[in-house]
Amino acid sequence: MSITASLTGNITLVDSVVGNQALIKSIASLIFTGTNSSYANSQNIGTSPTTITLPISPTKFVYIKNLHASNTLTVTWTPNGGASNPVVTLQTSEALLFVGSNTSGGITALSLTASGASTPVEFILAG
Repeated sequence: MSITASLTGNITLVDSVVGNQALIKSIASLIFTGTNSSYANSQNIGTSPTTITLPISPTKFVYIKNLHASNTLTVTWTPNGGASNPVVTLQTSEALLFVGSNTSGGITALSLTASGASTPVEFILAG
């Protein structure tokens, strides 16, 4: 089985003072082809670290979004061949996207910890 995860569209920067369009960057090349995936549209995370089961190890496509109106979400992962580290704390409505293409890259473990109980998150994982 083969799965493809892709992000398509543009990133556009516009200077709001003078109205100049400073940059349009196409992101159509962020495509990952793998064999396994998993996703959640709204999974509640609590204040203790919640281990997220990876679809395959290493996982090379990671998208995580904090859906809560006020709680934060700390993302901790283990890079392939490395040690577990907190990567980022996502504030309300913030998201993280990682797309790896190196054969020795990706992540081998993932956990999420919220600042309050029942913090909904969405994620897409592929590898």
